[in-house]
Amino acid sequence: MRIAIVIFILVGVLAGIVRIFWYQEMQYLLPTPVPEDYRVVLPNEVIEYDSFLIPQHYSKPRLLHFFNPDCPCSRFNLKHFNSLQKKYAHQVDFFVVVTSQEKVMSAKKLLTEKDVTIVVDADERLEKACGIYSTPQAALIQTTNRLYFRGNYNRSRYCTDPISNFVQMAMDSLLNQKAPPHFSELATQSYGCSISKKEESLDLL
Repeated sequence: MRIAIVIFILVGVLAGIVRIFWYQEMQYLLPTPVPEDYRVVLPNEVIEYDSFLIPQHYSKPRLLHFFNPDCPCSRFNLKHFNSLQKKYAHQVDFFVVVTSQEKVMSAKKLLTEKDVTIVVDADERLEKACGIYSTPQAALIQTTNRLYFRGNYNRSRYCTDPISNFVQMAMDSLLNQKAPPHFSELATQSYGCSISKKEESLDLL
């Protein structure tokens, strides 16, 4: 009887560990589920959104960083994003996009550059306009308001692989007035946390 109880307890503990590992690690290794109403936005498409979110007339390209301070993947990406902003701020205008006003203060605490513009896109119009549904991802927009690149910062969520720094390579290409680079699916297939508030609430259960 005691052996059966011990086995039952061990199985319960193991199941708990597996559950924690799944929520903390494994789920972020799988692609983010694609929303039913998702529409792919391709390079050179005009990005249409309300000017009160992002002014549409800029002399420099814009990088929209879709960020969720509650998402582990977004936090893993912080060091890399902060380094990009520090390096390219004089050539590219950076915007951090969050889904609610409640996330603004958390985002400010995590961002190195304190003068970065944080945009609240509560109804997800900006995300949909850029074809993005997970964080962390970026949309690089040309001065003509056309999309140049949409996708991941790196194939590694820790952004430790310099040969797949997709956003950085895209910025270098744009600043050198080249055509949008052709990356593999690793650059555009979404991983991380869903932007959808419905999916986000399920992740926190």
